[in-house]
Amino acid sequence: MNMIDSYFYKLPEKLIANEPAKPRDRSRLLVFNSAEDKIVDEVFFGLINFLKKGDLLVLNDSKVFPARIFGTKETGGKIEVLLLEDCGDSWLAMVGGKTKLGDKVLFQQNLEGEIVEKNGKLAKITFNQRGADFWQTIEEIGKTPIPPYIKNTKLSERKLRNEYQTVYSNNYGSAAAPTAGLHFSKKQIGELLDHGVAVKYINLNIGLGTFAPLTPENLLTKKLHSEKFQIPSSTIRKIIQTKKEGGRVIAVGTTTVRTLESAAKTIIKNEDKITNIAGSTEIFVQPGFKFKIVDSLITNFHLPSSSLMMLVAALIQDKGINDGREKLLEIYKYAINKKYRFYSFGDAMLIL
Repeated sequence: MNMIDSYFYKLPEKLIANEPAKPRDRSRLLVFNSAEDKIVDEVFFGLINFLKKGDLLVLNDSKVFPARIFGTKETGGKIEVLLLEDCGDSWLAMVGGKTKLGDKVLFQQNLEGEIVEKNGKLAKITFNQRGADFWQTIEEIGKTPIPPYIKNTKLSERKLRNEYQTVYSNNYGSAAAPTAGLHFSKKQIGELLDHGVAVKYINLNIGLGTFAPLTPENLLTKKLHSEKFQIPSSTIRKIIQTKKEGGRVIAVGTTTVRTLESAAKTIIKNEDKITNIAGSTEIFVQPGFKFKIVDSLITNFHLPSSSLMMLVAALIQDKGINDGREKLLEIYKYAINKKYRFYSFGDAMLIL
């Protein structure tokens, strides 16, 4: 069995969540205490019972935009486009339907695109609209890019734009939600602050890395698709303070983990001269990885054989469990038996 297949598990389709819990913070929370090698069943609003004064929650405030647009080739044939990343003069996108280099695609609101690069389903597309005009059109014609495993949802497009978005989202640019953050309500964040838990933000625009399946090349190079991130100086300052005072840095979501651990050397090196950090990350976190910033993690239950599962297994192992992969699969088996809800709209897990 190869490394990718060793993270496979079988999930009953009925456990895939098609809609979020209502209210948000009433989703279930599986807590894994690594020090005691113990699982506790909780509800997400009970997160406060596991956090202490002096802890720091770090969240990804990236905002999902209606990245799915539908058009017709100039020569005929329907095309679906998932916008992934603004490359300046073009957009990186996943394209569904038969296309070739040079094809022109017509959309509503007089939007036109031309395929200028193509590699399988990935393409670069130039559009006849830019700036504010382009974004206004996307707001009008675009659809929320919910993952394909969410089927038969009863939520309208208007409701999806609200539900598939964190309550603290701020910076447009993601083609998928940082789903671990979907569980938080504004009230809960306020209660955590009153409890003495600090809350800070990073920004990583979620793109191809979330959608692309793992390949043997990823394992060989130990790299994933590049994603851009920003860390404000206020977040860096709080991380350093938390570490010095013995608090825990708790990442909300794997995107936050990738951002913080990618910038760990820069954060530590520039401790006396703190500035904003902007960059990109290709980091592929696997068991054996030594975490420098992140102490704990809030995350959802992920797709089988994914890089996200490997990241979670790496943290479990880094916290003293001999085999992070084996323990993670054991936790997932427990969650399935207890009928936790899986994937983007599903329940959450806290690793301490």
